[in-house]
Amino acid sequence: MLPHWLEKASLNTVQTLGLYIHVPFCRRACHYCDFYFTPRASLMEAYTEALLHEIDLYGPLLEAFPIQTVFFGGGTPSWLPFHLWERVFRKLSRFSTYAPTEVTIEANPEDISLQSLHFWQAHGVTRISIGIQSFSPRVLRTLGRFHTPEAAYTAVELLSAASLSSWNADLIFGVPGQSMEEFLSDISFLAAHHIPHLSLYGLTIEERTVLYKKVQRGRFVPVDDELYDAFYHAAHGFLQEAGFIWYEISNWARPGHECKHNWRYWRREAYIGLGPSAHSFIPEVRWANKRSLRAYLASLETGEYPLDFWEALSAEEQQRELWITQFRTRLGISLSELRSEDRPALYESLEKMVASGWIEKEGDRYRLTAAGALIANRLALELDSQVRV
Repeated sequence: MLPHWLEKASLNTVQTLGLYIHVPFCRRACHYCDFYFTPRASLMEAYTEALLHEIDLYGPLLEAFPIQTVFFGGGTPSWLPFHLWERVFRKLSRFSTYAPTEVTIEANPEDISLQSLHFWQAHGVTRISIGIQSFSPRVLRTLGRFHTPEAAYTAVELLSAASLSSWNADLIFGVPGQSMEEFLSDISFLAAHHIPHLSLYGLTIEERTVLYKKVQRGRFVPVDDELYDAFYHAAHGFLQEAGFIWYEISNWARPGHECKHNWRYWRREAYIGLGPSAHSFIPEVRWANKRSLRAYLASLETGEYPLDFWEALSAEEQQRELWITQFRTRLGISLSELRSEDRPALYESLEKMVASGWIEKEGDRYRLTAAGALIANRLALELDSQVRV
């Protein structure tokens, strides 16, 4: 039996499913991160038991559609012990629909070893996404990262020699005290090791983080917009010269190595989120799990879905999501995809942005340029205001 909120979903439009599984354990909080996590490794067994129960609750839905992609995010999924991974993969493999073309695990450098890589690959993992952020000791200290530069270098060496279908590294730019030379050196090292995919994120100061508190106390000053933009353009130019495809604001990949699971989000395709704080979407219904691990465990102990909220999206909300998801990618947007009664006003705004160099036009499609990517949220809001649904 499916949960009541799926009564409003268009299940007849679903062809395949993605699975996002949130593993909420980290050894400690990075200074910039506001994702939900707990350092209590003693709860890993209870979490796994609850996760398996949640998978069972969604069993009818998981058996109804091919499971195309799986993404284990966190937290630090790579911290989970092998015997618990065994239970999760055994449960998933029991579904007749479980034959994913991509299975990603987010990992920290200290968890990458020959043993872990062999174990994950033996259980169908095709892609590792490693959170490096920087190879600079000074930048790592500022970010509050747990690993050393040496651990990151070793992890890259192991990943580059592994027989994985693909792998990715995250880097952060725009960190006070970080030099352009350091950042480009990090990218150059990864490119020299034939990395198939890179995700580059500008440092943002989020509430509930150590860096936010430091900013409030005047102990930390973010870089200015000019330097932030210079980092982004320098990286973009380097990666294009190296043969990478820029396919989303923060993501570059060698041909054929784009993250299939993330494309589901950007193209608004169906996915189920499992674990505390995980979000799900089936057109046109979105829902999320309780953020607290304790609350998540309590719900599943009583056989209930760990639901925090759900919403059926209006036509206006659906359109707005196009601007903040697909518009961020190399697909861009065509006017025919929008439910607009005011195309002339929207067309005029788009053409002005083309003239300003923020958007480029190809046929009837409009997509961001590198300059536009830096102000993507502002452009999306401006365009959305021109459309009446």
